[in-house]
Amino acid sequence: MGKFAFENWRETYKEKEIQPEGLIEIIESGSRIFFGSGVSEPLVLTGELEKAKWRFHDCEIVHFFSLSDRKFFDDTNPSNFRHNTLSIIGSPIIREAIKEGKSDFTPIMSSEIPRMLAGMRNRIIVDVAMIQVSPPDQNGYCSLGTNVDINKTMVEVAKTVIAQINPQMPRTMGNSFIKFSEIDHFVYHDSPLIEYTPYKFDRSPETPEQHAQNEKIAEYVSRLIENESTLNLGLGKIPYLLPKYLMDKKNLAIYSEVLPESIIPLIENDVVTCSKNYYPHCMTSMIVGTDKFYKFVANNPFIEFQSTAFITNLIRISRNNKLCSVYGAMKVDLIGQATNHLKFTAFEGMGGEADFMHGSNLSARGRCIIALPSTTKSGKSRILPILTYEPINLRTVDVHYVITEYGIAYLRGKSVRERILQMIGIAHPNYRQELLETAKQYNYVYKDQRLPTTNDGVVIIYPDIFWEFHTSEKETIFFRPVKPTDERMVQEFYYRLSPEDRILRFFTFQKKFSHKQTQSQIMCDYQNSMVIIGFYGHEEDERVVSIGTYFLHKDTGLVEIALTVEEEFRGQGIARHILLKLIEMAQQKGFIGMCGDVLISNKPMMHLLKSLPYNTVFRGSGESLEFYLKFAELNPSYKKGKKK
Repeated sequence: MGKFAFENWRETYKEKEIQPEGLIEIIESGSRIFFGSGVSEPLVLTGELEKAKWRFHDCEIVHFFSLSDRKFFDDTNPSNFRHNTLSIIGSPIIREAIKEGKSDFTPIMSSEIPRMLAGMRNRIIVDVAMIQVSPPDQNGYCSLGTNVDINKTMVEVAKTVIAQINPQMPRTMGNSFIKFSEIDHFVYHDSPLIEYTPYKFDRSPETPEQHAQNEKIAEYVSRLIENESTLNLGLGKIPYLLPKYLMDKKNLAIYSEVLPESIIPLIENDVVTCSKNYYPHCMTSMIVGTDKFYKFVANNPFIEFQSTAFITNLIRISRNNKLCSVYGAMKVDLIGQATNHLKFTAFEGMGGEADFMHGSNLSARGRCIIALPSTTKSGKSRILPILTYEPINLRTVDVHYVITEYGIAYLRGKSVRERILQMIGIAHPNYRQELLETAKQYNYVYKDQRLPTTNDGVVIIYPDIFWEFHTSEKETIFFRPVKPTDERMVQEFYYRLSPEDRILRFFTFQKKFSHKQTQSQIMCDYQNSMVIIGFYGHEEDERVVSIGTYFLHKDTGLVEIALTVEEEFRGQGIARHILLKLIEMAQQKGFIGMCGDVLISNKPMMHLLKSLPYNTVFRGSGESLEFYLKFAELNPSYKKGKKK
């Protein structure tokens, strides 16, 4: 190219400048036309394609995804000017056109697009590439700005490159530059870029209840994001809401196909530092947002843009530390398969989800997360028994967690029966029994499998109670109410108890803990009966190390309690902590006291009961004693300040 005439580049290279209506002189009949996706769509050029589509005979329009309201199809003669999208994100107009047969849709993973463009076999020929770029700098380089993604490859393989040069396109860092000499024709047009939020294309606004659901889901997702994790966020509402729940995290990083604007506070407040990750910058191929975000990324070396071929490369994805990929979905089934489509309507497409989910599986302590409301806006369940009509976007082996407003289902390494119980536990309560009965018909679960219900058969929502306890030996034990999915862990806990411990707990040496017995022991209504489990470790390796229970004697108003701590964790204050927590819960529910039976030989339990700040009464003789206490009757000899 030689020395670039920066001072008067438009005058120097005026032979390249055209007017939008000049496209008809450049684009030949039968051409395949690619244009920039998302925010980078050159609106002044695509507007001309839409306006004069009847003049572009048998041309095919292809793009990754569009956020504009252009109609890239012919209502009266859809075969003359054909449109083909590789994704349907954010465009109700195109979605409807595909449903009506006026437009085509090609399901394809993001990583496949550059190979299809640049590869030799089954290659997609690009006759004309239309892009939007920043003005050239003093060295003659234009920036692809908000979207490097497939635009970089398009420029490399297209026979003709036509650019909208727009001063409002930010100059971004990374592999985002092309030489002005690679542009065959340009239109200079100063105009605002497309702005996008996940709420922009809502046909019906969210109700306050629906927004609260999404906020709750985002908060649940945040619980899975550890310090020093790397984030990969999809385009949905929940990934968009997530960053504000991560402000207390440390040394996060970002490696994401697309960046939402909501990550700005994480960067500004040094939550995202990338200091513990393989890549020292926030890595992305494209962004979406508002003008504020476009100004934020302009000349910002901390945001590094790379091509789709780079970002979706499996080896590069797997290098990230604790890569957490968070995506939405339209529906999931009981075994964890996910789809972005409705029954007979293609809704979004593939994108980079499959690439990133597989890469997250390979990342050190990576996590693959699907987050969605439990029901549609019309109240139908998004959790189905099995996906039968919709194309599958994510296989069951790709998904580690599914999250709704009712909690977190952990699926990785679980059997089909365990997965189904996890998924039923996060479904809307109105659909849980129906899903369970369907699973029984398929022989996926035990025929006698039950769910917690009220006396009149209404399925109970599991309490959202979770807390930590730090033992005297500085171990962390996590506590929460039991769920049906904990049955196997509880079984294993009981089998680990010694013969002596089993006698202390059950007043006999119980040899077997069958499914029927264990299910009965953990089935509670969280009101008149409660089971608390304490577990050590995290989802991947957690085990139950303590159990505390109570159930109400309605004739007395007293709750009968029992508790057990695994031998390895005794003497660290766990038993006292559980007992005080059970007492606190019983008092909150209006019960008047506590009772139970204890073996005289169970000296630790006897000591614990006598140390309570209540007047504990023991009755009976022989090997065991009955005890009871009333919360209103304090022990006069109890000293304030005694360890609780």
